[in-house]
Amino acid sequence: MSGFAATGKRLVGAAILLLAFHPALAQRIPSSPRLHPGQTLVYQLELGGSRSTRVESQVIAPQSAPSVSLNALCLLQVHVEDVTASGLRLKTYLSEKNPAGASQVDAAENSSNPDKLVEVLVSSNGSASQITGLDQLSAPQQLAWSSWLSQFASLLTYPKPGVRQGRRWQASEPETAPSPIAELSWRRKYKYVRQEACPVAEQSSPPGKNGKSIASREICAVILVQAQLRQGSPANRSTPPDFKLRGLATRGMASGTNETAQYISTASGLIMRSVEDVQQSMDVTVALADGSNQVRYVINAKSRLQIQLLPDVPQDIR
Repeated sequence: MSGFAATGKRLVGAAILLLAFHPALAQRIPSSPRLHPGQTLVYQLELGGSRSTRVESQVIAPQSAPSVSLNALCLLQVHVEDVTASGLRLKTYLSEKNPAGASQVDAAENSSNPDKLVEVLVSSNGSASQITGLDQLSAPQQLAWSSWLSQFASLLTYPKPGVRQGRRWQASEPETAPSPIAELSWRRKYKYVRQEACPVAEQSSPPGKNGKSIASREICAVILVQAQLRQGSPANRSTPPDFKLRGLATRGMASGTNETAQYISTASGLIMRSVEDVQQSMDVTVALADGSNQVRYVINAKSRLQIQLLPDVPQDIR
C-alpha cells in the first residue's frame, strides 16, 4: 500500500472517530426539544428597553407620558409537568433577581416577594394555550416571559424533521398581542449559520456582562432570525373586530423589526441562549364609529432580551 493511500485511510479513520465522539456534528437539530416529565430547567431573563407614548386629542389637552422602563432581571424555573405527542404542559415560577449594585432595601423587597406561577400548554406545533397567571406579572416581566416562551417553543415551528447547517427558510405568523391595528403579522427569515460550543453563563453574573460566559462541551446550532412586522389592513380602515364590537373605528400604521440570535443544543433541542433586539412603532387614531372623539396615539418601543439556560439547578428549587 502506498504511503498516500495509508495516510488517506488514517484521515478517514480519524474523521469517523471524531464523529463517533461528537455525534452532534453529524446530526441535524432535533425536530422538538427532548424533555421528560419531572424535568426542571432554570433560565435567566435579562430585559432592557423603554416605551414612549404621545397622545393628541381635540377633546382633551395633548399629553406626552414619560418614557416607561421595560427593565427586568429574573430567574425562571421551568417544571415539565407532562410530555405527550400533542405537546408539553409547563409550570413556570418567576422570581426577581437583584442586579449588581442593588441596594439592601431593593434586595429585601425582592426577597420578600414570592415566586409567581405561570402555567402554559405548548402544542406540538409551537402554539401556546391555557396560559394562567400571566396577569400577576409586571409589564416588563410579562414581556420577558412571553419572549422566553416564544424562543423556548420556536424549535417546534421549524421544518420537519429538523434542519441542517446552511439551511434557510421563511415563515409567517400572526401577531397575537392585542392591538388597535388589524391584520398584523410577522414575516421571519431563518438561517442556520454554524455550529459551535454552547455558551454557558456563570450564575454569579448575568450573561454577556463582564465576559462572564464560558463554552461548554455541548454543541449548539447558531440560528439567526430576522423578522419584519407587516400590516395587512389599509391605513385608513384598520379597525380590528373587537374594536368594532365596542363601536370604535381606528386608522393608522404599525411597523417593527426583530433580530434574534439563537443557540440551540443539537443534542437536546433546548434553547441554551438567545439574544433578541426589537424595535416597534405605531401611529394610530381611535374614534367613535361616527368619526367623533378622535384620539391619536404615537407609540415607540425598543427592547433587548437575553435568555440564558443556567448550568446548575439550585438546591432549594421546588
